[in-house]
Amino acid sequence: MPPDRPDTKASPPRGSRLLADAGTLLAGRLAVAVLGWAGTLLIVRSLSVDEFGRFAFIFGFLGLVATLTELGMGRVAVAGILDEKNDPGTFAGSYVLLRTALGIGGYMIAVAVVAATGYPGDVVRATAVAALVLVIATPSQAYVAVFQAENRLRPLATASVMGQLSQIALTAAIATAGGSVLLFTIPAVIAEVVILAWHWRWGRRLLDLRYRFLWEAWGRLFREAVPLALGGALATAYYRIDSVMLSKLDSFASVGVYGVAYKFVDVVHFVSTAMMIATLPVLVRAWPDHPARFRDGFRRAFTILMLAAVLVVVEFLLFAEPLVETLYGAEYGAGAGATRIVVVAEAIAFFGSLAFTALVATGRHRLYPVATLVGVVLNVGLNLWAIPAWSYQGAAVTTLVTELVVVGLLWLILLRQPGLRPSRLAPAARAVPCGVVALLVGALLARLVPWPLAAAGTAVVFLAAADAAGAAGPGGWRALAGEETEVSG
Repeated sequence: MPPDRPDTKASPPRGSRLLADAGTLLAGRLAVAVLGWAGTLLIVRSLSVDEFGRFAFIFGFLGLVATLTELGMGRVAVAGILDEKNDPGTFAGSYVLLRTALGIGGYMIAVAVVAATGYPGDVVRATAVAALVLVIATPSQAYVAVFQAENRLRPLATASVMGQLSQIALTAAIATAGGSVLLFTIPAVIAEVVILAWHWRWGRRLLDLRYRFLWEAWGRLFREAVPLALGGALATAYYRIDSVMLSKLDSFASVGVYGVAYKFVDVVHFVSTAMMIATLPVLVRAWPDHPARFRDGFRRAFTILMLAAVLVVVEFLLFAEPLVETLYGAEYGAGAGATRIVVVAEAIAFFGSLAFTALVATGRHRLYPVATLVGVVLNVGLNLWAIPAWSYQGAAVTTLVTELVVVGLLWLILLRQPGLRPSRLAPAARAVPCGVVALLVGALLARLVPWPLAAAGTAVVFLAAADAAGAAGPGGWRALAGEETEVSG
């Protein structure tokens, strides 16, 4: 380790950094979501429901293939860059090269599978273009580990916004000219080019990256990432496979309606993603030398996720239908019920992400594939019965059941690990009755005022109730967002 690199084990970051970093990423994601929704609206209104179903299928399928290019290495790479025994610049550069090779392999697999499984020619051609996202985004994501390790997450948020701006500008131009499924895949590729350029520029400022083929490091990454790779592939399988099964057991129109529901899931999902990107380095630095700080970081993340999950669930239970119809049109309003269900499932998944991150930070993630394998078997089995009977509604319920089971298994694994048992989580549970109060008040407001005002009022009621109940934990909101709680150990 270079002499000017701080001993991160000896001085874990202060608790204020956790919320600030997650907040920066989440703010960027919200900006991206707004731009993304605008772009999706242009696509939805330019294509038929069947054509949009094809578009949604392509990117849902690529999300499935992306598990083969990710292999769960991102989390292992953060620990590798922080490891005192490694030269961080060389290790990170080698990791970028490894991810580049994986991206190229993922592209070839994606195109070959779609071409070999009997999908229409326009779907195959559009996939061949859209899959370039894998080639570009896979090495781009390698730089994320550098930003995490160096506690510099603002460039990640900026890169996402810049990429999305380029995407919506091109999408608008294509929509104006009269777009097709194939043409609408191009903006996503351009967005990833912009993001990669941004990551490369700022990543070099943080570390002197040296791009070398370190076969020993690659082997170590693969060995460490095997459980993560298998578990991550299985997790993405049960998360994405319902859209693929809908395309075979039902219709592309159903995939389109279900795809709109998942647009909201993808946005909600980034709440936990932002928290885990910020939380992982905190937990890695704290373990095993500072167990009390580890537990405090875990508690803060749990509390923030609990508050966010309850608020998201309340808002979607009340306002999913007008939100879907306002953004996507009345023809997609039938999917409001499915939207509610999959958003609730995603809120539950927040806590699976947190348990998994804690296990990864401590190197105790070997049983992760067992939990996700159960999820895949359960999800596929239930979907084979539920989709023919209830279409996308059945797929949504299957997703909810699967998340309940998988999250329960991950927490069972976490609680059985000595020294990892989290403490002082009870105050966060007070968010649940506060959510019930907000739900009742919101239902009343929805009868009296336009739904956007009712939604805003519901959020205010929830936050006020959570504050009064002390759901933010010791010291309230100020302590949660402010300096690190004093802990010993």
